[in-house]
Amino acid sequence: MKKVILCLLGGVLANCQIFAQQTPATTTTSTTTATTAPAPPAEQKVTVYGFLRNDIYYNSRRNLDLRDGVLDVYPLDATNLPTRTGTTLTANPNEDANAVPQLGYSAIVTRLGVKLGGISAFGAKISGTLETDFFGITNGTGGSGSGTENLLRLRHAFVAMDWTKNQLMIGQYWNPNFIPKCFPGTANFSTGIPFNPFSFVPQVRLTHKLGKEMSLMGMIFGYDLAGFSPAGTFAVGSGVDAQKFSTTPAFAAQLGYENKKFLATVGLEGNTLTPKITDTKNTSTGVYGGTGTGNVQRNISNNLFTVNLLAFAKLTIDKVTMKFHTTYGQSYTQYVGMGGFAEYRDATTGEWKYVAQNQLNMWGELISTKSKKVQPAVFVGYLQNLGLSDAISSSSVRAGTLAFQGRGISSATGRAFDNMLRIAPRIDFYSGKMKLALEYELSMMKWADIDGTVPNADGSLPTTTSFKASTSSLGRAFDATNSRVAAVMVYNF
Repeated sequence: MKKVILCLLGGVLANCQIFAQQTPATTTTSTTTATTAPAPPAEQKVTVYGFLRNDIYYNSRRNLDLRDGVLDVYPLDATNLPTRTGTTLTANPNEDANAVPQLGYSAIVTRLGVKLGGISAFGAKISGTLETDFFGITNGTGGSGSGTENLLRLRHAFVAMDWTKNQLMIGQYWNPNFIPKCFPGTANFSTGIPFNPFSFVPQVRLTHKLGKEMSLMGMIFGYDLAGFSPAGTFAVGSGVDAQKFSTTPAFAAQLGYENKKFLATVGLEGNTLTPKITDTKNTSTGVYGGTGTGNVQRNISNNLFTVNLLAFAKLTIDKVTMKFHTTYGQSYTQYVGMGGFAEYRDATTGEWKYVAQNQLNMWGELISTKSKKVQPAVFVGYLQNLGLSDAISSSSVRAGTLAFQGRGISSATGRAFDNMLRIAPRIDFYSGKMKLALEYELSMMKWADIDGTVPNADGSLPTTTSFKASTSSLGRAFDATNSRVAAVMVYNF
């Protein structure tokens, strides 16, 4: 699969001739006519844009959220689960610590950007964008002030070079799965998270027009924030980005169609991770992961290759806009999504092994554009944990080394998400440069014990695990539900 994807990407780059040969026009000048003065250089255009935004929100339940709670990802699991002893469940008398409401206010989504253009270079029209907001890049903890909320965050910083049939973009921009022409218009700043992949990545993106309505895009990219990558714990315990240590850029290719009323695209993405870079090895036995005499440190480069598939469509007819977006794959943690990968030491060699988790994400949105001043809409998102691509046998794992790296699945607590559904109706009011959005968001996440940890009817444990949520009656299933009401005021400039 990896070779096929690399060949596709290579084909995109090879067939796009971005530097078209420029042939100077032939001119004839009379010896009796004065030479025409050269045209003055083009003047660079600078446009400042952005908006002032204020959010007020109420949650009925605690969530995994970001930056003052402005962005909620999913409702948290219960803290008062029944106690399981063998095949017996005993009720927990404690109250659920996550079943508490919150009311929040924030202005950190306020945004400022600069667009540049009006000049030419290398035979192409040049444009650029620099965009920031006050969202920060880390969360504060319990009011400690340790986060970076209210501080500037770099969103976009790129230069685009446009020829007749080709565009080359270099810099930081949306990840390949986030589609600027087809993304959720929710009032919640989550913009469809965790169903819609969200992040900004440094990249080199090449787009080639195949005709009036068809285009082919290829790109290589990396990840800017370690916190958005499913990086395991390194030998030194640091959270360094696992993608960087693979020394292999992530890559994507997309084939798109677009006319005035309809657009659709299919695409794929490949990503290589190196979760750990050092280990110990016994000089006598060759077994990894030991301690004491005879064990020396060695650099390692065991990789995990993941694949993501993408399809989306947008249709505008009779003053109604419909959007649909779906992704299927193995690497969404770096996009503020769910899932990740499992890691363990081989029972015989002690070497680290990695297995990716599969996941289906989808969302749809319906917007009424009959009125320019009042536009009702509804967003629906769904995702499903499909488990590991290959189930892990307990006999192949060195005791105490099996773990899961990612979001929504924890080997420490033994819990995993099964699926999540979100329904979010809203009404947007427009007046000049002002917008008021009112939204109700219902999020439902199903939790249960990890399949390999729940005993069978006879009390024995399963011999394999895929890190799916158990369907057993002993799996302590819990449906976490959050009702969120939000009001957002935006002044665009």
